[in-house]
Amino acid sequence: MTLRRISAALMLALATPHASAAQAHAPREWALWAGAAALFAGSVLLDRTIESGVPDGGGTRYEWASDRLNYLGRPQYAVVALAGTYAAGRLAHAPKTAQAAEHVAIALLASGVANGAVKFAAGRERPSFTDDPHRFKPFSRQDRWQSFPSGHAVVAFSLAASISEEARKPWVTALAYGTASLVGWSRVYEDRHWTSDVVGGGLIGIAASRYTIHRLHAHRARGDSAAAAGVAISPLPGGVMVSIAR
Repeated sequence: MTLRRISAALMLALATPHASAAQAHAPREWALWAGAAALFAGSVLLDRTIESGVPDGGGTRYEWASDRLNYLGRPQYAVVALAGTYAAGRLAHAPKTAQAAEHVAIALLASGVANGAVKFAAGRERPSFTDDPHRFKPFSRQDRWQSFPSGHAVVAFSLAASISEEARKPWVTALAYGTASLVGWSRVYEDRHWTSDVVGGGLIGIAASRYTIHRLHAHRARGDSAAAAGVAISPLPGGVMVSIAR
């Protein structure tokens, strides 16, 4: 599987959820995703150049920062934080807070499923093992061949997108996306991912989360619960499937 095919498939997947958006918003949405496609294409072209500036095994000057940022891209910590927020919202009789935490958690799960599917199918070799960003071994379970997309970037940008959608405050959006960008930087700095892995992961996290949040909001507006909204989680061999009814 070549980067060209991955790029085309990723852009199609990113654009598809927004095809059903209101017609008034369609031009803006397509402009945003056209920009995202250009960003991803640019990151692919810069993979080798940026990687050449990263020492083998990762940099050490800002290691203290990258190590801490990595915690923000680990789903287990996000789940604990969201569970705590949900419980606090319920105990404090703050249903909007609990509902927002529930929405963000569902969006994170959807993003994680998308990440796992793409990562397994792509089978891209990590930069810590090669200087060639075009080496692939699809459907390999070895960590060496699971570079694209960056799971940390998927988690970080999924949280950023869903929290931004829930809060609807410019300063929250700026803080969330700024932090997610730093998490993405840390993965390249530590020589764990190519630049396009981070950009692709960010786009997957944003697309999956925005689509999920929008569907949940649409059903909430009709008075449905998350379960009644058609959010279904089904076990599959080696993973789970998340479906959200229209």
